[in-house]
Amino acid sequence: MDATNKQYALRDRAELSAFVNQPFRNNSRIKFTCFDCSPKYFVFGANSGSLYLYDRITTSFLAIFPSQLGTIGKVSISHNEKQIAIGNQTGSIGVLLELEPPHVKEILSTELAPSTDGEGQPIDLGGPAFVTSFCWTEDDRELYCGDSRGIVSLIQFSLFMGRNILNISLHPVLLLENRIVQIDRYKDLLLVSTLSKCVLCNTAREEFKQIGNRPRDGQYGASFVIAHPNTNASAATTTTPSPPLMIVDEEDVRIFCSRPGSRLWEADLEGNVIRTHQFKQAAAAAAAVAASRRRRSHQQQQQLQCLQESELATAPTEAPDGTLMVVPFQVLYSIRRQLLLVHDRCQLLIIDPLHSKIVLRTDEFTDITHVAVVDEWIYLLTGENRVFQVRVEIQGDEDPFPTPGMVDEPCLESRKQKQGVYILDSMLNNNNNNGKQLNGKESPLLLSTEATIKEALVSVVRGKYGRNIKQMFMGYEQQQRTPNGAPERPKTLNLTKIYEPSRSNAFANGNGHALLAEFGIEAEVEDLECDDMMEELVQTRTGQALLGTAMPNGAGTGKQQPGKKKFSTSLLDGYETSEDDATVRNLYLIFRSSIISNLNFADRYAKIFDEYDTETIVRLLRKLETLMEENEEPNARLKCMRIYFHYLKPELLWEIDADSRQFIKDGFIVCNTTEGADRACLERLAHCAACGYYLEATASCHYREIGTSLLQYYWSRKEYDECFAMVKRVPYLWRTITRYYIQDRREDKVVQCVWNLADPELLERAAGELPFELDHWRQLFELAIAYHQRHEMICLSCDKPTGGRPEDNQRDNRSAAKANGGGDLRAAGSTEAESQFRQWNYLLGVALAHIRSPTELLCLVRRYADNIPRGAIAPSFYIRCLLLEAK
Repeated sequence: MDATNKQYALRDRAELSAFVNQPFRNNSRIKFTCFDCSPKYFVFGANSGSLYLYDRITTSFLAIFPSQLGTIGKVSISHNEKQIAIGNQTGSIGVLLELEPPHVKEILSTELAPSTDGEGQPIDLGGPAFVTSFCWTEDDRELYCGDSRGIVSLIQFSLFMGRNILNISLHPVLLLENRIVQIDRYKDLLLVSTLSKCVLCNTAREEFKQIGNRPRDGQYGASFVIAHPNTNASAATTTTPSPPLMIVDEEDVRIFCSRPGSRLWEADLEGNVIRTHQFKQAAAAAAAVAASRRRRSHQQQQQLQCLQESELATAPTEAPDGTLMVVPFQVLYSIRRQLLLVHDRCQLLIIDPLHSKIVLRTDEFTDITHVAVVDEWIYLLTGENRVFQVRVEIQGDEDPFPTPGMVDEPCLESRKQKQGVYILDSMLNNNNNNGKQLNGKESPLLLSTEATIKEALVSVVRGKYGRNIKQMFMGYEQQQRTPNGAPERPKTLNLTKIYEPSRSNAFANGNGHALLAEFGIEAEVEDLECDDMMEELVQTRTGQALLGTAMPNGAGTGKQQPGKKKFSTSLLDGYETSEDDATVRNLYLIFRSSIISNLNFADRYAKIFDEYDTETIVRLLRKLETLMEENEEPNARLKCMRIYFHYLKPELLWEIDADSRQFIKDGFIVCNTTEGADRACLERLAHCAACGYYLEATASCHYREIGTSLLQYYWSRKEYDECFAMVKRVPYLWRTITRYYIQDRREDKVVQCVWNLADPELLERAAGELPFELDHWRQLFELAIAYHQRHEMICLSCDKPTGGRPEDNQRDNRSAAKANGGGDLRAAGSTEAESQFRQWNYLLGVALAHIRSPTELLCLVRRYADNIPRGAIAPSFYIRCLLLEAK
């Protein structure tokens, strides 16, 4: 029977409160705070910190497990029903071992790790963290837990050999920006929903992808749904080989993510949003229908009726009091991976998401706090420890186990489409000698007749795999010419780039009419009318809608946008590519994963880079940069260089080739001049009007060791032009140049460098190593007087005097730095350290420590007495001079 003709009802309603409350013996202080169920058990967490275990079938009480965890906030039974995960409200996680007797019942606990950001710095949350969601793996050896901080952690259970002892280890997997709402899992794919977005994770490959681009703000869940049960697929036997495409057994699995306004996003397992389902009007109509039925008959109040599609279509969109009775889709509970259950405090809605229908609604339960689902059974925990059960009945459901050998028409059509994809793929990419031979043998599936190719084309374009046709033909974009001038066919499909789905793109959906027309095939009527009604909800990164809003007459308002090449970030296994392309794809996926998860992926990058020499790494990084630019990643060069510089060891710069060294040099400059904060810092520095060099230096720079090593390499080989080309762009390196001046005894440069940089370490080093004579101090005092009186500094490159930064600008910069949270340490002239350096007391104190005769220093000070402001020199300086002279 077609799914749209099925009827649904809620049966076997019963209250289990009397059985569940039996162990309490009228103790009203103990309250249930959460619960979970499995085919065999009920388990309730209480405010006392204890767990209460019941038999689900007989509702008989089995055991109580006390703990020291305090009020229980979350419980979850493992698939094998041998373990229970527990989370309290203060950040503790416990695991109850071995429910089956005669094992000893033991609760082992651990704590949520302290919250840190991507750089390892602690995050102040302003309150305790606690678990909000649990998700077991299929083998129950791992447990994912999401918490209120936005962290998804993996708990791995390692049993010691010969001992019944469990070791709990906690590893962060995802660091998201806000609370985890729901976690769901399908094979290796982990679906994580937060208050602002949904993230799809391939846990085997540690790859992450955000579903959709529009943010949200609120508690909304996400779940996997299977369009066709695997039982039907497994019963249909076929001899057609599996096509070598991204068409796997999971093709009918869908992801549904809650959206504001009673909407659901439907996405495939690649994380691409397919369509949007709207339930607001249907929910209001369902509420009105249910209210009307209760008014018509008191007897119908005792039954939960099936909502027919015709009644929903004609019912009013408002409840009798004039308000829309809509249930927010906070958590999506899956019923046999076919239906979705959502609820609030007083309503339950059961949704058929694939057909965009609300099939059941009831509001006969009040004060609903928790819900759990086992197969078709729904269990509800309400206030005052009341527990209810109800069963979803589907009338007219097909036999889940069809007769062997009997395959329905949709299955045959799906297999025909798969075979068509396989034929076209083989014809385009693996067929040599005009389709006669395949690896020296006759291809059994490839019939090189025009009729067969057209038939395969029609079956695929009109089916759900139409979007893959474009990807097939894209294999020709990289074709090369053979010596005889004939095009050389690619060995594999080039799927490193795909086109954005568009409302009018013939390959984004199954309606490839334009392609069929090119081959002289007319589109059928049903093909022209199968466009789905989709809202304009999913936005591209450039702000253009991926899906245009369909009008009732079939004309969409979305305009066709030029196809922009995109990198395929599919979380499923794709085509084989060249080694470089595959490596670049892995680098890009790791990069995207690091953005979503906020984790440090340096080890994963290192595993890739360790297999290549520097020259190969540079080539891969250039390709990665191009790939990022095609995907509209801002500052692609900067991001590529950061990836590499976290891996690069500075000592290797002496052993690599010149081109690679130049690449690293350019990348170092990019890392220090691209970000807005770095550019703003450089703009605050004074620079020479003649040669353009900065007169000052920043207090720090990014990847200082790499820049210093590069400068040391060029300086040792007397390649001074290379050195000053770096210094001109990254003025921090003036400090390194000054150290080289001191080593080389360049007295003509050291004094003005020391004064401009205002670095106490450099001054004291120069005064002690050169050493500074009386003439050096005279030059330094003259530079200080020119700076204080005329705001004048000497260019470190061309030795020409030029205007420096006035004192009022220094004060303004210091005020702005404090307003921005303590100041930018890279802004010279705006720090207290520089201000202290410019004082006469500091300069004279260093001079007194290194000069041989205090009397000579006093004479020098007297010479400039008219230029030194009154009170600028403390009396203690003169006293020290007299005492030293007396000695």
